[in-house]
Amino acid sequence: MGQRRKRCDQVPAHFKPKTHPSTAHTPDTHSSSTHRGSGHEDCVKHSICMVSDFFYPNMGGVESHIYQLSQCLIEKGHKVVIATHAYGDRRGVRYLTNGLKVYYLPLQVMYNQSTATTCFHSLPLLRCVFVRERVTVVHAHSSFSAMAHDALFHAKTMGLNTVFTDHSLFGFADLSSVLTNKLLTVSLCDTNHIVCVSYTSKENTVLRAALDPDIVSVIPNAVDPSDFTPDPGRRDDSKITIVVVSRLVYRKGIDLLGGIIPELCANHPDLCFIIGGEGPKRIVLEEVREKYQLHDRVRLLGALDHKDVRDVLVQGHIFLNTSLTEAFCMAIVEGASCGLQVVSTRVGGIPEVLPDELVTLCEPTVSSLCAGLETVIARQRSGNVLSPAAIHRQVQTLYTWRNVAERTEKVYEQAGRQPVLSLPARLRRLRSHCGAVAGSIFSFFAVINFLFLLFLQWLHPDHLIDVAMDASGPHSCWRPLKKEKHKDPNSAVI
Repeated sequence: MGQRRKRCDQVPAHFKPKTHPSTAHTPDTHSSSTHRGSGHEDCVKHSICMVSDFFYPNMGGVESHIYQLSQCLIEKGHKVVIATHAYGDRRGVRYLTNGLKVYYLPLQVMYNQSTATTCFHSLPLLRCVFVRERVTVVHAHSSFSAMAHDALFHAKTMGLNTVFTDHSLFGFADLSSVLTNKLLTVSLCDTNHIVCVSYTSKENTVLRAALDPDIVSVIPNAVDPSDFTPDPGRRDDSKITIVVVSRLVYRKGIDLLGGIIPELCANHPDLCFIIGGEGPKRIVLEEVREKYQLHDRVRLLGALDHKDVRDVLVQGHIFLNTSLTEAFCMAIVEGASCGLQVVSTRVGGIPEVLPDELVTLCEPTVSSLCAGLETVIARQRSGNVLSPAAIHRQVQTLYTWRNVAERTEKVYEQAGRQPVLSLPARLRRLRSHCGAVAGSIFSFFAVINFLFLLFLQWLHPDHLIDVAMDASGPHSCWRPLKKEKHKDPNSAVI
C-alpha cells in the first residue's frame, strides 16, 4: 500500500482511553499508544481489532473492505489485527502484507460462512486476542456476522471501545428481518459509534436499531484505481459486450437478468454477455442459454478471483448491475473505473454512488432495464460516450481507501472520547432501549458474561497472558525485505 506516512492528524491532547471496572487492575493491557513524529505533535495510535466472519480466503465486498481499510490504517501508523473463523486448513495466526496479523479462530461455521453463537463460547478466544494484542478499539463488520455481534458483546464486558460498520440493507416485514433487527438493536444500543456505507444505509440502520442518528456516520466504500484501469484493446469492437460480475443469488436480481438476455439478444444479433460469479441462481441462466440456444453469445465464467475481475471487465463495453437491494454497490464503481458504461437498478444506496453522467439508472424490472440498455447501446454505436480513460480519470478521484482511513480515524477518536458503560449502566440501557422482554433476557446474558469473564480472569489472569510482538503500529517489529506493492493478500501469507 505504499510507504508508511510519518505524519498523522492532530488529536486532542487530553484524550485518554477509558477503563472499565473489570479490567482496571490490568496495567497497560488495553491502552492506546502515543508516539511523537519528528517535529509533529503527539498523536494517539490505536490498537484495532477488526472482527467479522467474512475475510480471506472468502471473497466479497466485506472481505475487501476490511483488508484495504486495515492496510491504510497500518500505513497511518496504527496497529491492526483481524479476528475471523478458521477456513478449512487455514487456522491459527497468519501474516499478510505489511504485518497485518490475522487470527483464524477454531469456531464452528453454522450457515453461509457465519459462525454459530451462544454469546459465551467465543469469550475465551476473543479475550485472549484482545489482551495479547493490547486492543483499544474493537471494530466489528456486517450484520450477518454472528462473530461480529459476539465480539461487540464481549468487548463491552471487557471495557473496550467499540465501533460497528453495517454493510447491508434489511427489510422490516418478514420474520428473519424482525429477528435480525432485534439482535442489531441489542448489539448497537451501547456501541460507541456506528458506520454505514451510504446515507440510505444510515437511514435503514437508524430505523432498524432505534439509534440516535448523531452516533452514526457515513463512510463509503472505495476502490484502488490502480487495480481497475481501462484497456480498450482487450475488447472486441465488432460486437457489443455486456459484462455482469456478481454472486448469482436472488438478491442480485439474477431472475431479472434471465429475462433481459433473450429479449436483447433477439433485438441485437451482435450482442453478447460475459457473466462472472457463482451461486444457486446459475441454473436460471443455464436454462435461458439452453432454451434460446445462446451458447455462443452468453459465457458463464463461474467464480472469479478478485485479481481476475479487472481482466474480465475490460473485455466489455457495458457493465450491468441488476441488484434488488444494495447499501453501496462496489461493482459499479469497479466497472466505471475500467471505463465501461454502467447500467444499474435504482435501489438502496446505488443512486448516491456515481454521478449521473457515468451511470444509467433503471427500475428493477425487465422492461425498464431493457429500455436503459437500449439507450446505452445506441449511444455506444453512435460513439456518443466518454472515452474509457476519461471515465477512469473521473472515478479515480471519487473513492480512495486513504480517504476512508482518514475518516475512520476520526470515528475512532470520537468513540474513544465516549465512556464505556459500567455493568449497571449497561443493564439499564439494555432494558430501556430493547424492550421489557428482550432487554431483560440480554441483561441476564450480560451478567452471565461478566461473571464468566471474572472466572476466566481468576483462572488465567491477564498478566499471565503473553503479550504478542507487534507486527504493525508504532512499535512494529515487521521489517519487509523489499519495498514493493503486494496486491494479492493470499500471496503474502506466511
